[in-house]
Amino acid sequence: MEKAIFLTLSALGDILCTTPVLRAFRKQHPHTKIFYIAQSAGFTRVLDHNPDIDLTIYSDRLFINGMPDQLTDWLRSLPIDLRQAATLYRLDLKFACTSEEAFRKHMSYSFARLVGVELDSVRPVVVLTESDRRGAAVFTDRPYVVFSMHSVTNPERHDGRGRKKNWPVENWEKLATLIAKQTGHDIFAVGAENEPPLPLPYVHRLYGLPIRVVAALLERSACVVTLENGIAHLSAAVDAPMVEIYANMMPLEWAYPAEATRCQVLYGDPLDISCDEVFQAVEATLANRSPKKCL
Repeated sequence: MEKAIFLTLSALGDILCTTPVLRAFRKQHPHTKIFYIAQSAGFTRVLDHNPDIDLTIYSDRLFINGMPDQLTDWLRSLPIDLRQAATLYRLDLKFACTSEEAFRKHMSYSFARLVGVELDSVRPVVVLTESDRRGAAVFTDRPYVVFSMHSVTNPERHDGRGRKKNWPVENWEKLATLIAKQTGHDIFAVGAENEPPLPLPYVHRLYGLPIRVVAALLERSACVVTLENGIAHLSAAVDAPMVEIYANMMPLEWAYPAEATRCQVLYGDPLDISCDEVFQAVEATLANRSPKKCL
């Protein structure tokens, strides 16, 4: 029996961008048993119920200490039968984006090149359950907008004006006020439990929700407003209507707006993107879509 082991130590966005590769690999190798080894972090649970994975192993060792030095010995300690040969694929951007040409393509294509498969789509694969959706439904008795205001991979600006992906807090505050007063929608902010709170008017903070409940919350939203981050990739996975404030430190191709048909990408220096621009994009999104009915 052929085995393939996919190993990654990545944040939410990178994890999601490996899932189109798994989908293509499964099509090309339908009889191969697929194992996925991910760090034991809450966001990796987006892999649960993935039809292209036979077994997901969530490793505390990866989460606490990072990639082991003695990789072969460590792999043999895992609950995988390695008496027969297995092929190991390390899905790591350090190995995938080794050239300017590779960097300018969507990261899923770079992962696919490592694995040797052709992609027919870069939309991430996330399979939600009714339990996930019931968890989101406890918040959603009215139409709502979701804010995602943080990014894990977010280097400092060279001009000393904060971090490169951040949109000014005063803009988030003004946007929340406009949405609440002019559309009547509730506003929820999502993020990790340890991320610093941004106390904003009209915004209900839902930091620390299980990632699959977050995905269901995005799925049911009237609009998601987000930076370029893992939540943007998660919104694409569930086909949520989205306005993405996309810092031009990253290639526009990583947003892949041609496939993300319900995503409006505002690309440039976030400090140059006005609140009025974002609100106009939110209004256009709300006008083109009726919120899903609550359970």
